[in-house]
Amino acid sequence: MHPAAGDGVAGIVGRESELKALAEFVTPTASGAALVLRGSPGVGKTTLWQAARDAGRDRGMRVLSARPNSAETSLSFASLADLLDGIEPDELGGLPAPQRLGLEVALLRADPAGEAAAPRAIAFGLLNLLRQLATVRPLLVAVDDLQWLDQPTAETLAFAVRRLHGPSVRFLLAARAGPSSAVERALAPAGPQILEVGPLSVGAMRRMLSDRLGLALPRYVLRQVYDTTLGNPLFALEVGRTLAERGVPALGQDLPVPDTVEELLGKRVSRLADPVRRLLLALALGGDLDWYQLTTLAGPGMVEDALAAGVVVADGDRARAAHPLLAAAARKHSGPAECRACHLELAGVIAEGERRGRHLALGTPYPSEGLARVVAAGAATAAARGAAREAAELGEHALRLTPPESDERVERMLRLASYLERAGERQRVTDLLEPELSSLPGGGPRVRAWLLLSEGEAISSYFDKAPYFDRALSECGSDPSLRAEVLARKALSTAAEGVERLAEAEAWAAQALRDAASAGPEAERLALRALGWSRCLRGRPIDDLCERFGAASSATSSVIDSPEPLAGLRLAWRGEVERARAILSASVR
Repeated sequence: MHPAAGDGVAGIVGRESELKALAEFVTPTASGAALVLRGSPGVGKTTLWQAARDAGRDRGMRVLSARPNSAETSLSFASLADLLDGIEPDELGGLPAPQRLGLEVALLRADPAGEAAAPRAIAFGLLNLLRQLATVRPLLVAVDDLQWLDQPTAETLAFAVRRLHGPSVRFLLAARAGPSSAVERALAPAGPQILEVGPLSVGAMRRMLSDRLGLALPRYVLRQVYDTTLGNPLFALEVGRTLAERGVPALGQDLPVPDTVEELLGKRVSRLADPVRRLLLALALGGDLDWYQLTTLAGPGMVEDALAAGVVVADGDRARAAHPLLAAAARKHSGPAECRACHLELAGVIAEGERRGRHLALGTPYPSEGLARVVAAGAATAAARGAAREAAELGEHALRLTPPESDERVERMLRLASYLERAGERQRVTDLLEPELSSLPGGGPRVRAWLLLSEGEAISSYFDKAPYFDRALSECGSDPSLRAEVLARKALSTAAEGVERLAEAEAWAAQALRDAASAGPEAERLALRALGWSRCLRGRPIDDLCERFGAASSATSSVIDSPEPLAGLRLAWRGEVERARAILSASVR
């Protein structure tokens, strides 16, 4: 097995046992379900991972692969988009409508349909898609650098991993040594094969330096290189480049190199021509870029120079930093002003709205209403496709960029609070809103603020929430849509924990449903859910609520909001297990 052409690797030396294990793993008839390559930065995990991935493809497996990087960890579903890049629209056609639309929206292939994409729909969509693909031919899911998976992708993939069994779907993963990722934890019960990638031997290092750099070192120098680098291939190659430039030390002299690979790479980056270094910085800040974007940023000549310098490598129709540590060095050795300027240049070549908005925001230190509007729109789009953390980051930038006197400041602050709440950042919701409460306009803004504060970090039960609901109700006035939402949320909270007050919860939910008649389908669905819970826990029928929910909902409405699963729970509580299973199974398709 050999890496793909264009990655700058002439061959793999000193890894015979690892290559044998990988070759066995990607044999379509093998039995293993998962293999994880683990090791320190620069030890060669990616080289082995790429060789195994390509060998799997050569042997007839369908390969889905992703190579996340540190610049994209805050971009929700970025790695999921890479993983499913080759999936054709008709391959999604067999999925149920909510799952298909959830995936299409998460992958930026479709616009949101008005409601936030449900993480559950996206997760089930991926699970069923992988199952579907594996019925055609063996499937290899290959992910490099697990530690940099964006959180939504990691959670979605972990959900699928826990539910996939058998060799028809296999996972080839690479990760740095350290705490296990969510995907690795999901794999743990299946007992994945762990392949520890250790240092090279002295002999293998000698062959690598000769093959890659044409460097033939005296034995005493080779030993110094080995002792300095501890057999780390990346570090050894960088030391070799330094020796090729400066010459080998005399017998008895120390190597003229820093003690760490990070420091050595920093020196290498600082010696690059400014246009090449800026191109490397663009990849460090923007993630992998396609050739059009790169040549627009730097011109074809500089791209060729960066490739020749070995700091940028080709990866299909895109380019990436030759190693993550090079990208990290480029960021570290660039000042704030240079990084801001690079972000603005990236915004000029990236068309996708959310990524473009993020680069514009990161490149602009001062308030600007026009830019705040663009970034706020990006945040709303991110929220609508279920990218909660990205929405929160963009929402934070939108608020920062909003001039203090802007009429939009209150709305952007409340939207940021809602994004933070969806992202699980409950303490930050409290920190954001509590100091602003007294200055908020009465009515809708204060109602929204009190409801958001009811989800704060210190709020742990319906006893804690009750005062917040009451304050929100006092701000509703005669607005039925506001009152419907507050009463429905109060009923839900009380029914879930305050069982001694179920009759009151049902009354509040019934009133919310009456108020919701003039407030739109979203308020009606929330009220139906609240009334369903309170009735269900009182042992009362909810068939009429299920029918009404179906009439008020689109085909992509979240199953979490539906009273339908409650009907299944009622049957299970009554011992009618088969009928319950039929309802609950239908709810998760």
